Amino acid sequence: MPVTRYTQKLRFNVIASQIAIALVCLSSPLLVINTTWAQPQTETQISSYIQRLKNPQQRSAAIDYLATVGKPAVPALITALQDSDAQVRASAVMILGKIGPAAAEAAVPVIRAIDDKDPTVRSHAVQAIEKIGKQAYVPHYIAALDSEKKWERYSAAHALRAMGKDAASAVPALIKKLQDEDAWMRQNAGSALGSIGKAAVPAVPALVARLQDTDETVRYSAAYALGDISLSLQENLNQVSTKELDTVVTDLEKALKVLQNPSLQFRPQAITSVSDPLAALKNERLKRVSQPAR
Repeated sequence: MPVTRYTQKLRFNVIASQIAIALVCLSSPLLVINTTWAQPQTETQISSYIQRLKNPQQRSAAIDYLATVGKPAVPALITALQDSDAQVRASAVMILGKIGPAAAEAAVPVIRAIDDKDPTVRSHAVQAIEKIGKQAYVPHYIAALDSEKKWERYSAAHALRAMGKDAASAVPALIKKLQDEDAWMRQNAGSALGSIGKAAVPAVPALVARLQDTDETVRYSAAYALGDISLSLQENLNQVSTKELDTVVTDLEKALKVLQNPSLQFRPQAITSVSDPLAALKNERLKRVSQPAR
């Protein structure tokens, strides 16, 4: 689950995948002769090396071995995060960080390790979160958007906004939250969609509708989100199809009419956040239309 005190401050860096476990398997001829026997043996070895984390003299070698094993060692390492020995917990979370994105299933336990009573465990947990990568956490934050606990919903929205484009898979869930009865959730869903940028284009019609929300903060959140998405499109025009460009320009023209409605009293900054990138997108559309077919 999201951790209120920490998730907004975390900065993630996606790293390259770890050495495939297949390379380890190829080093043992026994695995070629009898693969049905090898799997239990590997699990036994993993368990044995987990126990060696308790021994200061064997700990370093155990860490190296388990990190090389990679994903198959993750379930045992998750269990080790509950060990009474702080050194075992610290080693386990360090190894999960070394395994990186392949340790995605440990995302939630690693987040919880940030609240460990031991400072070394907490420190390694923060580093592990960065190395596992943002994408591993998105499904958990999406689920938390529907939590019965308000603080979990809010924390999830904040986290998705901080993730930016890496939270692209959350777009459908965030669009749904634009209809939430809680104005705060509507506001932050809009902000999160804006931070995602180009991948949030499917949310444009729903954001245009929010420009006339009963809550002023939601209206402004929608306006700036539309501006951010439009700017992202402008910066990635080579990835925008002509059909998509036409659709977005039409939707943004509708948005601009709402923003310029005197009765809604939008600030000039909110209006220009949409009008400026819209002008650039319209110029691009005109350029494409005027170019002779090849």
